[in-house]
Amino acid sequence: MSPDPRSLAERISAETGLEFTGTEGRERDGTRWLELQPAGHPASQTFTLRTIVGWRRLDIHFRPGNFSGDLMEAMGSADETGRSTFLSILRACRDAGAETVLTLNGGMRDPDDSEIWNAPWRSLSLAIRRGMLAINEGDAEADMRQIELWTSRAAAAVLALLPLEVEGSEHEEAAPDIIGLPEGARIRIEVNRYERDRRNRAAALAIHGYSCKVCELDMAERYGTAAAGLIEVHHVTPVSTVGEGYIINPATDLIPLCPNCHSVTHRRRPPFSVGELKAMIVDQDEQPIG
Repeated sequence: MSPDPRSLAERISAETGLEFTGTEGRERDGTRWLELQPAGHPASQTFTLRTIVGWRRLDIHFRPGNFSGDLMEAMGSADETGRSTFLSILRACRDAGAETVLTLNGGMRDPDDSEIWNAPWRSLSLAIRRGMLAINEGDAEADMRQIELWTSRAAAAVLALLPLEVEGSEHEEAAPDIIGLPEGARIRIEVNRYERDRRNRAAALAIHGYSCKVCELDMAERYGTAAAGLIEVHHVTPVSTVGEGYIINPATDLIPLCPNCHSVTHRRRPPFSVGELKAMIVDQDEQPIG
């Protein structure tokens, strides 16, 4: 399957819970790009994510619209959970060999500098660049997996800072609405509890990837594109045991598990650890046949 904007938009929408539309085009030098923007509103009022597909490299750029000043300020005022998640994702990108470039109010800034949160954000751009990838070497399906992975990381980082207004019951599963206010300078994302959890899921997968942390199964590699992104996210520390106001760190509190390993993990209370499940698999592999 050739990388295409519609498939990319569907995948990122499914992972983040925020609906995107996709377009594509070419740079002046012929380099292809795929672009996502929140569905239903002009890019000038929201933002775009552009993934440039170069030779053995991907460059993903977050670009706010010309009339999204209030949104930028709101992102700079994100709560502690959002800030922590944003930084965790960028660190994971760097650990995976990417360069991250954050520009605030016209100047390059270090995302780990706590001072970036002290002044209002009037302008913002973010670039995630990863070279030395097996891109454009004739395997369109592998290209799409890399494009989806790195675009999802950028989308999860941005989503972590977007203003969220929680509505509805814990069990509703409605998609969030993006409401462009009349002045065209703000968006509000209304989500329920399920979609807030979806933000944590997106961050966890951006950090850890889509392979099971126990058996290392990647569903897309086993079953093909129909299973791409099919993985479950496990709370290492059961939610029922943490206190009110606990801030989930997707880098340490959440891990991806395949459906089988996730089911086995919860066969007891407290759940089996990753180490215990790996030991089970080793023990079974060492059992004599017959």
